[in-house]
Amino acid sequence: MAKATYRPAPEVKEIADGLIPKYHQHLIDFSVKIEYVFVDKTPKSKGQEVWGSCKKITGQNAFLANQQEGSDPFFVITISEPIWDILSADGRLALVDHYLCYASAEANQKEDDDGEDDPVKLSIHNPDSIEFSCIIRRHGLWRDTAKTLVDAMNNDE
Repeated sequence: MAKATYRPAPEVKEIADGLIPKYHQHLIDFSVKIEYVFVDKTPKSKGQEVWGSCKKITGQNAFLANQQEGSDPFFVITISEPIWDILSADGRLALVDHYLCYASAEANQKEDDDGEDDPVKLSIHNPDSIEFSCIIRRHGLWRDTAKTLVDAMNNDE
């Protein structure tokens, strides 16, 4: 099987740039860097398609990615290009918003192991269930998995 290939995703960045000031102000407040990439294959996990991911990049990987800028941690949002290609404009907006919800930034309240204070703590925030409640409020039940959950909750059997 051929390896997955990655490329920059300026279309995703453009949508994110519109969403961040509206719903993700903390990313601006803490000057969080986010890279956006497409992957040419749709991976699977536990038999389910993985439409994207948000990962925190730290340490050596952050250094290698940012040799000119230092080794500050940052996020990478990766989107499956085959999924992107079939989503409606509203679906794309919801997908990008969904993965931005994973990117958490807050003031660091403790010193690092080396005794230095890192002013920002980046972490990954997991969904409330299978979806962030704020995404459902903003975009409705935009994925079948969310619809299935609601149907199961409303079933009287």
